[in-house]
Amino acid sequence: MKRMNDKRILRDFCIMIVLGLLLGLVALGFVYHRDCKGRFLKSTRINGVNVAGMTAEQAEAAVTKNYSLKVLFREGKRETLKGTAIDYELEEPAIIADRLKKQSFGDYLSSLYLHGQRAMTLRGKYSEKKLHKAVMKWPEMQKKNMKKPKSARVAYENGKFFVVKPSKGTVVNKDSVMEAVEKAVSVSMTGLNLSRGSGYYKDKAPAVSEKQLKKDCRQLSGMSWSSVTYELPDGSKKVLDANQMKDWLVRGEDGRLKRDDEVWEQKLTAFVACLANSIDTVDRPHRFKTHSGKVIRLQARGYYGWRIDREGEAARLSKELKKGADVERKPVYAQTEAAPYSDNYGFGDTYVEVNLSAQHLWMYKNGRVVFQTDVVSGTRGVHETPAGAYFVLAKARNVVLRGPSKTTTEKKGKKTVTTTSYEWESPVSYWMPINYEGVGMHDANWRGVFGGSIWAYNGSHGCINLPPSKAARLYSLVHVGIPVAVYY
Repeated sequence: MKRMNDKRILRDFCIMIVLGLLLGLVALGFVYHRDCKGRFLKSTRINGVNVAGMTAEQAEAAVTKNYSLKVLFREGKRETLKGTAIDYELEEPAIIADRLKKQSFGDYLSSLYLHGQRAMTLRGKYSEKKLHKAVMKWPEMQKKNMKKPKSARVAYENGKFFVVKPSKGTVVNKDSVMEAVEKAVSVSMTGLNLSRGSGYYKDKAPAVSEKQLKKDCRQLSGMSWSSVTYELPDGSKKVLDANQMKDWLVRGEDGRLKRDDEVWEQKLTAFVACLANSIDTVDRPHRFKTHSGKVIRLQARGYYGWRIDREGEAARLSKELKKGADVERKPVYAQTEAAPYSDNYGFGDTYVEVNLSAQHLWMYKNGRVVFQTDVVSGTRGVHETPAGAYFVLAKARNVVLRGPSKTTTEKKGKKTVTTTSYEWESPVSYWMPINYEGVGMHDANWRGVFGGSIWAYNGSHGCINLPPSKAARLYSLVHVGIPVAVYY
């Protein structure tokens, strides 16, 4: 009797389990038909885009809008090509609807319990012109950003010579990169690794014998070297040491490195020229903060700014290297700016400012306006005062300013008399030239009014005219070398 009861209990239990499973399936079926019928299941991706819960139309729109290709270059550089930028769309969008129709209740069950991603990749099409334009804008495709491959070489650091292994560089093969991107987009890839594989970069560098380089290291280590550390205007430092000077040596017939005086001096001169090119500012535009607070760019006129004395620097450097001492110093300058770049872009807090549009002059001393006056500058469109960055070249009293000269020769009896005349002559009491073409600041006692629009029809021959009393005052305030900013 007991055995029969046990069988009945087991039977009832099995029936309950089966009924429970059936009810569960019915419930899941209800949920599937309510929430998933006609929509993609969770974790479904098309061309890398999550389309879970979307209809076929929504999925197509999402894929078209959100597709992108991530491209990896060397040195970890990455770029993203967005589908919207190249008019990306699916080649056969109808496949999405077909795939959705084939989606079954069994797929739904597996998505619940297996938690796997359901991915499909569909081919794409795009605007070739827009793709080329977008890719060519990437920094990695710009020549200025590419690093050339380097052969193995000798380097110097922390007092030691060592061999540096060759490096591949980042010079891309543009055609190969473009072809790879086109193929990737056409098959709707979401990632493209160009840092691996061949053909994407130009890696060829001259072959160098590492055995010879090791010999060079031993020889160079046995030589005596000196160094010069330059203190630059911006506060940084530049070091000339064995790392550069080893390349000034030549290889003799015996294969050993040696110093050739002629080549050495050529390399030294070239180094000084390079140093000057990186420091000199006389021929570069200057930033300047005006009286109104606006920051402008002053034209370069070859007057104000840093300028290295190339001959003087080369001579001093040559002597220092021959002595073999380690030196830290400033370069030999022909002229300097009034202050570091961080101090009003090199103009400092004591300078003269001339706004030619406003026909007004200010003088700053220690950051405060200590003098100002209206002026008259060169006649507009005829003798306009050249804007730019200058400094007071000299100071002189009681000077006669003259225009272009004209020489005439005539015979008076048996004698030939040569006479020089000038288009105009103007005696001035205070003369402060700012360039070598005759432009400067001075008094103009022949004028009764200054400022306004006088310069438009009755200006000077290019100089900056000041009222006599104001010229006297300015003359007492300025010094030779004070910066002068002139702008319109």
